[in-house]
Amino acid sequence: MHRLMATAGLAATLVAALTLPGTTLASPGQVYQERTSLDGTFHDLNICSWPSTFTATGQTHLVVVESGDQLHFTFHETANYSVTVDDDPGVPEAFRGVTWRGRNEETIVGNFDLAGPRAVFHSVNLFSEGPFHGLSVRETLVVDANGIIRIDRQVIDEDIDCTALTA
Repeated sequence: MHRLMATAGLAATLVAALTLPGTTLASPGQVYQERTSLDGTFHDLNICSWPSTFTATGQTHLVVVESGDQLHFTFHETANYSVTVDDDPGVPEAFRGVTWRGRNEETIVGNFDLAGPRAVFHSVNLFSEGPFHGLSVRETLVVDANGIIRIDRQVIDEDIDCTALTA
């Protein structure tokens, strides 16, 4: 469910930015590309909501194409990481200090009608972490002419039961 909120937030932010008065768009046919490194170490909650330290390597790639009254973007993120569970009282004792491997692959494609605030987003997120493999979230969001976000399609294949884990 956290991915839906992130995708809906991205949709709302992009629509708001494109519909602000005075927004200047690129000339027709212009292409913008950006790559960003995801290499680094950070602290966050793991898939079981346990405080953990992540060490990641990966990248994002964004391509935006503006053509007349249409704007199209593709965002792709790939990351491999290790996650070490903190020695925290909220973590089951058997999992404190355990290190898991994880992978995240996400693609978001969006199309905007620049003559109005309508947009369609398709998102596919395939991921795994520790003992949880083959997880995916696929969704289509539509932003109507009034800026209202509607979930057109949502398929969530997540079987995450941290309470059933044994060391």
